Amino acid sequence: MTQHDIRQGVPHDTAVVMACDANYAPYAFFMAEQIALLHPDRTFDICVFSQDDLVLPPGLLGTGLKLMKLPPGNPFRTGTQADRHGAAAYLRLLIPGAVAGCYRRILYLDSDIVPMSAGIDQLLDIDLLGAVIGAVRDNVQWRTPRRRVPENRALGRPASPYFNSGMLLIDVDRYQSERILGRCLQVLARSPEAVLRHDQSLLNLALDGDWTELSPVWNWQYTWSSRFFADLVEPKLVHFIGPNKPWRDTACTLPPRFRRTYRMFAQRHYPARADLAAIDPARRGWPPKLARAYLKHLLSIGAMTDYLNRFDTDFSCRPATWTPTVAPRRRVAANFNMCRVPDDS
Repeated sequence: MTQHDIRQGVPHDTAVVMACDANYAPYAFFMAEQIALLHPDRTFDICVFSQDDLVLPPGLLGTGLKLMKLPPGNPFRTGTQADRHGAAAYLRLLIPGAVAGCYRRILYLDSDIVPMSAGIDQLLDIDLLGAVIGAVRDNVQWRTPRRRVPENRALGRPASPYFNSGMLLIDVDRYQSERILGRCLQVLARSPEAVLRHDQSLLNLALDGDWTELSPVWNWQYTWSSRFFADLVEPKLVHFIGPNKPWRDTACTLPPRFRRTYRMFAQRHYPARADLAAIDPARRGWPPKLARAYLKHLLSIGAMTDYLNRFDTDFSCRPATWTPTVAPRRRVAANFNMCRVPDDS
């Protein structure tokens, strides 16, 4: 299967989209298959955008996945950060312009995300409160929402809400009318020293806090300091930020279930690719900083509960500048609505 032309028409007016080069395509396809399986009666399209020539394995034809070829040329191909990280990291900024007139709303997802449960249909239709983008706060501000990120320090700006760009719910028309791509290019041209996290820096600096904050279940950034809280919140999308990914977890520090799902996918669709998900799920390893991780979780219960209590449901959202009134720390854990096991007595 080769690439579609987006101008040929699409079945739905919303879509889940990914952007990758040929090297990352198998992981984008894995995520697309998981989303399709979790949403058998979906009311959205699933698209993978690339400037490379991608080929979909025959076994995935039934998913309805669309391969979309972005036109050649990339305004971010020049510049220090683009050369260092690869221009493919900036392709997500080009997608709204490519789908304008076809989709009213898109959900962009990084290719190192594992979908865990359904709900994307409802997410695509939530009220973005007039903002261009809905996103999840970056994990550096989960416990300390007033932390001043390095981009703001580089430009002498005060602290502001800062989101992770691995998951973006985008109003396509507003993205176009408010010239978000042009504003990102202006940031890159005027302040390249502040573009420390490539597209994420550009979007945050261009929007400067004008975005809608979504529940972290939609972009649970999986790290040594958040992994145990994941079992309490049941994330919809688990995002493996950082260098350790399930398909190359050589030290086996991630839960085996993630390595297992990638290996099963690789065996079904890429049987000749021994390099994909080669780590045996049966191998056992211990997470690094295990004692430190438990202590970090223990000490941050109050701050994490404050953060999680901002969202009554998975589909709650708030203006990013919204500051909640929190209960005293000694009481806040009792206010967090978690399922509790009844006392046997």
